[in-house]
Amino acid sequence: IGSATVLALSAKYSDKVEIRAGVRNPDKADKLKGIAGITVVKAEIGEEVELPKTLKGVDALFIVTPGIQHRAPITIKTAEVAKAVGVKFIAVVGGTSNLKVASFAAPMAEIAEAISNLGVPYTILKLPMFVENYWAFKDTIVGQSSIFSPVDPTKPFA
Repeated sequence: IGSATVLALSAKYSDKVEIRAGVRNPDKADKLKGIAGITVVKAEIGEEVELPKTLKGVDALFIVTPGIQHRAPITIKTAEVAKAVGVKFIAVVGGTSNLKVASFAAPMAEIAEAISNLGVPYTILKLPMFVENYWAFKDTIVGQSSIFSPVDPTKPFA
């Protein structure tokens, strides 16, 4: 999701704004380094020493919630750091909080509540789990306007 977002931002805004792609290890981000208008920076989610320096001067922050057990506290900490350094808008992408699996739903609900209480304009994107796997359906989406999946088409997809 992060790489796709960077590509989309580059295509539309690389000649208009500075775009930074924050990654844990810039040495492993060669794929991002070649994208027009993108500056790769070290940005460890939840980190409190270097992250404020990295986010200084950033107007809008897109946080991709990691798929790890302690996702809520580090995502919330990143948003708090962003607010403290003057970020004007925060977008957070993560799973939906209405899942029946508490280990996924509870952290997403916690993140949504914390972000909504920061006092910074925000968007929370609640994507279904494994939504990035739907890129595998690209050919049938383009060629047949269809996605073939073992999902009941008469029921909501959440």
